Amino acid sequence: MLSIERIAGETALCEDDEGKRVRLPRASLPDGAGEGDLLCPVPGGWEIDREETARRRGAAAERLSRMSARTRRANLETALRLASEPVSASALAERFHVSRQIIVGDIALLRAGGAPVVATPRGYLLEGRGEAPERLYTVACRHTTPESLLQELYLAVDQGAAVVDVTVEHPVYGQLTGQLEVRSRYDADRFVQTLAESDAAPLSMLTGGIHLHTLRCPDRDCFERVRAALREAEILVEEL
Repeated sequence: MLSIERIAGETALCEDDEGKRVRLPRASLPDGAGEGDLLCPVPGGWEIDREETARRRGAAAERLSRMSARTRRANLETALRLASEPVSASALAERFHVSRQIIVGDIALLRAGGAPVVATPRGYLLEGRGEAPERLYTVACRHTTPESLLQELYLAVDQGAAVVDVTVEHPVYGQLTGQLEVRSRYDADRFVQTLAESDAAPLSMLTGGIHLHTLRCPDRDCFERVRAALREAEILVEEL
């Protein structure tokens, strides 16, 4: 069997199954034969083995697709590492010219491979992507209204902290955590607006308003300022 590698002028440059180069007169090719087709010998000449041609082209396309997907995921991880804020799946899909569903699948594979990708209400981000060293602290809070929720977030970010996540202890499912990454009043407004538009309830509603927040603070003084502000607003829980 021969594979047509290239057709130049009146000569077809082919390769057999052992990798040897074979030259055939172009006139000896069957009608419709082109580069990439596989030829098998028949009495009086050659014919296209269409089934084997289709199989090998399909296998080549699959290899190329896998290579392209790997490259896309590597570029996706790089984009998240360089991003200064969360990036939505829709924005990534537009950037890489694929569907949102493909981006979601790529993120899942990156996570499975160990990449620290975090999903927040505003999009994806990569943890530990080179920011200045900061510390994580935990604070317990209680509130039951959307207004108190927004006030709580404002108080934290106004003191220089980022609200990383929210955690509640569910009586059936145990610990439930939702990623927030609220770093500014704008982020807080967006989060509360998204809750309202989706008609969703905060996780704290599952536990009577009691919940934990992980705070990312540049230093201990920042954390203590957040605690003081929450205490003054009667949101901080110091004992049950």
